[in-house]
Amino acid sequence: MKRLLLILSIAMLCGFLSAQTMHRYNTNFTINQKNFVDTISIEFENDQIYIPVRISGKTYRFNLDTGASQGLIYYGSKVPVLQELGNVVSHDANNIADTIKVVRIEKFQMGKLSIDGYVASVVKHRRGRENFDGIIGFDLFNKGIAGKIDVKNKQLILSDIEGFFKEEKGEVLKYNLKWFVPYINISPFMRHMDKVLFDTGARQLYQMNKESFLKHQYKSKQVNAQVEGKAIGNFTMGTNGVERQDEVYFLNLDRLKWNDFAFQNVRTITTQGASRIGGQLLNYGSVVINPSRKQLIFQSYNGKDSVNVSNKQFGVAFIEKEDQPVIGLIWQKSDAYKAGMRQGDVVLKINNETINNFEKFRKFKFEEGKKYKFILKDTRGFNKEIIITR
Repeated sequence: MKRLLLILSIAMLCGFLSAQTMHRYNTNFTINQKNFVDTISIEFENDQIYIPVRISGKTYRFNLDTGASQGLIYYGSKVPVLQELGNVVSHDANNIADTIKVVRIEKFQMGKLSIDGYVASVVKHRRGRENFDGIIGFDLFNKGIAGKIDVKNKQLILSDIEGFFKEEKGEVLKYNLKWFVPYINISPFMRHMDKVLFDTGARQLYQMNKESFLKHQYKSKQVNAQVEGKAIGNFTMGTNGVERQDEVYFLNLDRLKWNDFAFQNVRTITTQGASRIGGQLLNYGSVVINPSRKQLIFQSYNGKDSVNVSNKQFGVAFIEKEDQPVIGLIWQKSDAYKAGMRQGDVVLKINNETINNFEKFRKFKFEEGKKYKFILKDTRGFNKEIIITR
C-alpha cells in the first residue's frame, strides 16, 4: 500500500453557543499596543500553525486555530491560569454539545504584543498529541486585528491599523460568523456552492459535510461522476470522540474553487461535521484575514489561477474502542483493504512491537515509503499478519 492514512486529525472546538453578553463572565481581553504592526515568527508543522508564547519568562507553544472561537488549554496543562471562570455549554464543529470549564490565563507575550485577560476553555488532552500547549482562536481577529498567515516565510503579520492590508491582492471571499468563527462559500462542483468553515485547526485541505454532499448529488448527475466509492464506518473527529457509524463517500473532485482560484484533483471524504477547508491550504498560498471587511484573501504562491493537488485518497482510519486501536473505516479500493485489513480489526503489534493501548498506537512513528508488519485480530477473534507500505 502506497499510503496508510491515520485519520487522527482534530476538529477543534468550533465555538461557543451563546453570545458574549450571555456568558456569565467577561470574554474581553486587552492588547498593550495601539496602531501597531507586528511580525511574529511561526512554525508550520504537519499542516498546523504554531506560535511561541511567553508567560512569566517561559516559552509555550500555541496552535493558531481559526476554527476555535476562543482559546483552549488541556487538563493538566502547565500553562499558568489566572482565574477560573466557571462552566459553559459549547458546540464543536460536529454540533456535539459538551459542558466545559473556562479559565482566564495569565498575561502572555506574543511577538512584541502583550495580551492580558485571554479566556480559554479546558478540555481533555488528546493522548499522544503533546506537541503544543494550547490554542489561540479566532477571537484574536474578532478583536478587530487583521492578519496575514504566510507559512512560506514562516511569519504571521498582525495589525490593528484600519486598512493596513487594503493593497493586498488575491482571491477575495467574504466570510460570515457562525458561533464566532468564519464560514465562506467555495465551489466543490460546477454551479454548486458549499458553505465551509475556514479551520486552520483541521489538517485536510477540504472535507465535505455528508448532508451537503447529498443535496449536491440530488441536483446534478455530474456530482456522481466524482464519487470514487463509499463505505460504512466511522472515524475520529474532534475532542468528543468518534463519529457515529454511517455511510462515507470517497470523492475525487475535478476542482475545488476559492473564488476564481482552482485546486485541481482534490481527493476527500464526507464527514458528519461541518464542511471545512483546513491547514493544507497554506501549502499553496498565504491568507489575509480582514475582520473590518469580513474578508479572507487567498494569495497563491505559484502566481497562477490554479494548482494541481493530486493528493492520495483516504485509505484506512483507526478509532479508539475500549482503549484499543481498531479499524473504523476502510475503503475497498485502498491498498490496505487489498492487503487484508478489514473494518473491526484490532491492532495487536506493528513490526513486532506490542500495541497494548490506543496511546501507544498514536505515538508509533510511521514513515512514508516504509513497510510495516501488522498483527491484527479480526472480528472472529483470529489473528492475521498484514504487510503494508506507508
